[in-house]
Amino acid sequence: MAGAWERARILITVKTYPELSTKYRETSCVAGIRLDRGTPEHVRLFPVPFRLLS
Repeated sequence: MAGAWERARILITVKTYPELSTKYRETSCVAGIRLDRGTPEHVRLFPVPFRLLS
């Protein structure tokens, strides 16, 4: 279901170097392992605006 918001429990394992973007400001691509389903699975989260998170 592309584009739908979903709450998930994810163990973050990798974060890229921040990249400037005109659309998203400064973002990082993040990858992790989803832990809230029966079998752990790899997931990619993009974009993540780390400097704007509280």
